[in-house]
Amino acid sequence: MAVDTAPAPALVDDRAPARHARAGTVYAVLGLLLVAVAFTWLGGKSTVIAFDKTLTDASWSVPTFGAVLVLGLLCAAAGAWMLVGLPQRQFKLASTAGVAALVLALLFWAYSQEGTVFRAESILAGALFLSMPYIFGALSGVVCERSGVINIGIEGQFLMGAFTGVLVANITGSIYAGLVGAMVAGSLSTMLLALLATKYQVNQVVVGVILNLLALGFTSFMYDQLKKAEGFNDAFAVPVISWGPLADIPVIGPVLFQQKLFVYVGIVMVAVVWFLLYRTRWGLRTRAVGEHPAAADSMGVNVNRLRYWNVVAAGLLAGFGGAWFTLGNSLAFNKNMTAGLGFVALAVMIVGRWNPLGVLAGALIFGFTTQIARDLSAAGSSVPGEFLQMLPYAVTLVVVAGLIGKAKAPAADGVPYNPGDK
Repeated sequence: MAVDTAPAPALVDDRAPARHARAGTVYAVLGLLLVAVAFTWLGGKSTVIAFDKTLTDASWSVPTFGAVLVLGLLCAAAGAWMLVGLPQRQFKLASTAGVAALVLALLFWAYSQEGTVFRAESILAGALFLSMPYIFGALSGVVCERSGVINIGIEGQFLMGAFTGVLVANITGSIYAGLVGAMVAGSLSTMLLALLATKYQVNQVVVGVILNLLALGFTSFMYDQLKKAEGFNDAFAVPVISWGPLADIPVIGPVLFQQKLFVYVGIVMVAVVWFLLYRTRWGLRTRAVGEHPAAADSMGVNVNRLRYWNVVAAGLLAGFGGAWFTLGNSLAFNKNMTAGLGFVALAVMIVGRWNPLGVLAGALIFGFTTQIARDLSAAGSSVPGEFLQMLPYAVTLVVVAGLIGKAKAPAADGVPYNPGDK
């Protein structure tokens, strides 16, 4: 009998200090640039912060120079800490501090322009609402890819949900029937992906691209047809849910207790998907077929059947997210109105490391920067809104490059499985 004499892999001590030269250099340079900006352009300027919905008479003026200087030094200090060496467990803490300092410094700088006010309550409430399509799309991607199926077709599922939601709402006269219709449309879209990926083992990326094009062509054709008839593409509005006295609490009230149904469903679904993935037998089996399907098969799990139904169920989330574009924003359907946000949801999934809680954090980043860009554009700020909208994508590149920890997909993601394979 042959004996394997290969040495066992060395264990990595998370408490041992380690240098992170690449990440440390980036954070240190960015921090020093912020310090230079503070001394060069921000002397004598101030940033006004106001609570515009509850405490309408209250506002605070913060010296921009001091704020940006302190935050720049904090970012540089985080980089220096990485260069000197820190335990792996503290690397994420240093990265989070560096990113937070960078973002806050940019905000103070952007809102130091004359005539601009950081309307905290409106901006935060809008950011939470704008994060919803990213949450629903990314959660759909998490369920699919944790099962081992790549779902590039989220954009198409958004389109189908947006179109079907407003169509069913017009036919039935009920917004909630429209929401159900959107979910069914999204699920039917992913059903085709699930069938081709599990039974016929077609390349999943190619299938996703084709399904996106199919959804775009179908909804565009149907839109042209419905323009010829009245009463099939009228806007419906999902009402704002106000929680009475809770909505009057400064900051928290307008952000959490005066929102549309989509916000509450999105937050609940993050918790539900996390619980199902990490605290139930279904979640254990799902993660097993995404990481090591042969091991799951050996334990009696029907890998392809579980993948199929998980992908179909994920379509419900993407379809509901599609309804956000029409019913959530009180808009009629228009061609390609999702504007590529389905692909952005994939970036959110990567930023969140295929974890529902990470998805929530990533979606809030994208929603916040989108809201800031809109607010600055409306205020006529000299800081280009496009620059701020670029930041989430820069964060995605940083994550993929490993500057704040590597983002690693499930091992069997996109790999077809035949029973008996090893």
